[in-house]
Amino acid sequence: MDWNSPAPAKINLSLNITGRRADGYHDLISFAAFTSYADQLTISDDRPTGLTIGGPFAAELQKNLQDNLINKTRNAVLAAGFKPQPHHIHLEKYIPISSGLGGGSSDVAAYLRCLADMMELSLSEKQRLFCLAGDIGTDVPVCLRPGYQIMQGDGTDVRPAKIKEGHLHCALANPGNPILTATIFSALHPENYSSNLISFPEQDTLQLKDVLALGNDLYKPAIRICPQIATLIHQMKNSSVTERLLGVGMSGSGASCFALSTSQDIVSQLCEELNAFGFWAVATSLIK
Repeated sequence: MDWNSPAPAKINLSLNITGRRADGYHDLISFAAFTSYADQLTISDDRPTGLTIGGPFAAELQKNLQDNLINKTRNAVLAAGFKPQPHHIHLEKYIPISSGLGGGSSDVAAYLRCLADMMELSLSEKQRLFCLAGDIGTDVPVCLRPGYQIMQGDGTDVRPAKIKEGHLHCALANPGNPILTATIFSALHPENYSSNLISFPEQDTLQLKDVLALGNDLYKPAIRICPQIATLIHQMKNSSVTERLLGVGMSGSGASCFALSTSQDIVSQLCEELNAFGFWAVATSLIK
């Protein structure tokens, strides 16, 4: 039998760093969203135990399957006392690697969801399983329930959020330069931090323009390391459809960027233009 789950790409509509903690992690506050563009994960109890990866971005991951975060998650689940039946994991990788779209974390979250379904866990046991997420990666908890969410602290403190705008379409784009998150954070200087007074009122429905206005504090260190990000942003802000866009920004630690519109045709046209310039770009929509 098979159990399936999408692993949606995550974008940070805003990402503000407010300080550095004693444990080395940074404090942040971020408004996260998820797209319908996703990796696809399947577990099967009628195939030999193991992990296989396919899809357009599989090659790099296939070089070292043993250290893949999904295999580490399997070990963490067993160490926590859960007893899933032997199973095969197959991941179709559509999200670029090390791209600021949370693909690896979303893959782990999809795996945990599939395991919960396969084991037919009670609500309390499902919650116990999901509590492993923060120890596996600070981006994993927000990926467990895709939709608008606020991330705080080291990123593991998450809560649902709302945006006033209706259905939003999104262009995702990447210059083709993988960037390790740790590399960008190591290049972050205290002068790049935001005020620790930034907050999102609980239970309020926020306007997109107010969220986007907060920006991404990792943008400056990211473009120092990968100038192609600035080139991509420039193209997005100077396209034939720019006037119809609601906003443009960089997601996470880069190098992926996003553009938002209420029109599917507009983001599709933007992606065609970005493809013509040699960028990877796909048209998708946000999950409410």
